[in-house]
Amino acid sequence: MMQQLRDELDQCGFFLRGGFHPAPADDVPPLPDGQSTRTILLIGSVGPHMWRAFQKDRRASPDPLDDWTARKLAAMAKQIGAHAVFPFDRPYYPFQRWVKKAGNCFQSPLRIEIHPVYGLWHATRGALLFSERLALPKAEKAQHPCKACVGTPCLHVCPVGAFSAKGLDIALCATHLAGPDSEDCMTNGCLARRACPVGRDYQLLPEQAAFHMQALRKYHAEII
Repeated sequence: MMQQLRDELDQCGFFLRGGFHPAPADDVPPLPDGQSTRTILLIGSVGPHMWRAFQKDRRASPDPLDDWTARKLAAMAKQIGAHAVFPFDRPYYPFQRWVKKAGNCFQSPLRIEIHPVYGLWHATRGALLFSERLALPKAEKAQHPCKACVGTPCLHVCPVGAFSAKGLDIALCATHLAGPDSEDCMTNGCLARRACPVGRDYQLLPEQAAFHMQALRKYHAEII
């Protein structure tokens, strides 16, 4: 079943980023019929692969990528007897905690998860919940990629110094993105993320980066 799932995910540009057998403290919800979730699989995307699949089947919507993701993963879940949940569901699920438990991600100096191969160019798109206790793919052991980094360039290239060891100054970032000097960030993506040397082969396409930066600017405007 796992190989079939991987193949179907790949057709949509998704990848299986691991999973675990939930404990009560993991706050994994039950299935819609009330059964306990005994296995959760985290579904992600890397680089431009998903973007190309999305562009072929994009529909007009206020949130086209979220809607496309929900449509694809919900259909896939139905076929294999699972239930799909998403980071944009309300109330929010603790996806960041789930990703850490699934393994092979580490916290970067930017306070976002870095993958030893994909760097900062990955994202979690959803999760599949199962009533069965499935055999899980074995997670490969990896070292924290930031430990070998010299000079932490990600913390020093932001044009307004919005990143520090304490994390992101959202107000400072939002002011910059809304201003006249934000063209590079808004067109090509966050300079701090682009400065990371890990996973550069998976960087986003310019139109993909611009799409996500527009969403980020909108999100910042809503929360400050």
